[in-house]
Amino acid sequence: MPGVHVLLLAETLPDAERLASAWRTAAPHTDTEARAVRVPGGHGASAGALSGSGALAAAPTHGTGGGGVLLAGAAIPVGRPDSVGAQDVGPAHPGPTAPGPAPSALPRAEGAALAEAAARADVVVAYVTRLDGEMLHRGVVVEAAAAAAGHAVPVVAVTERSEVSRREWSTAGLSGVHETVDGDVARVARTWTPGWAR
Repeated sequence: MPGVHVLLLAETLPDAERLASAWRTAAPHTDTEARAVRVPGGHGASAGALSGSGALAAAPTHGTGGGGVLLAGAAIPVGRPDSVGAQDVGPAHPGPTAPGPAPSALPRAEGAALAEAAARADVVVAYVTRLDGEMLHRGVVVEAAAAAAGHAVPVVAVTERSEVSRREWSTAGLSGVHETVDGDVARVARTWTPGWAR
């Protein structure tokens, strides 16, 4: 009888290996593969860009008087625009993108290797200590979803604390999010492993 292959991902290899060990304990007839996924560059820069002098960089003005209203740190243009041309026709932003995982930030070769590993898996599990909006846009959860998306492999996030709604995580390409208490992943393993593999 064919085995169930589970790909377990975390930011550090020890975390991924602990997760794999706990999964095998709960479902001993599964084949587990643990990998560390580190996104280059760490966390993104803060929202406000600093100029060379250390002050907030000024936003460009668009009105004839060169004026704008500073509201909560953002310059909002007021007055009539200096010129209106073809570049101003249509929406400034095309709108929301289609549901699915954010693009991978891994170097091409690493992303391809992770996608290849995901293609061999029956389920991909990504561990983060806290799942928030930022983690749905950058990090191990995003890389898991991006790697599995082309192969229709379900992706499950295991976390100690989730701060995102079901709509948010499902839009990001996740099939499930499970909060664990004291690292107990047995319930998650039983949920995502067929009865014969336990």
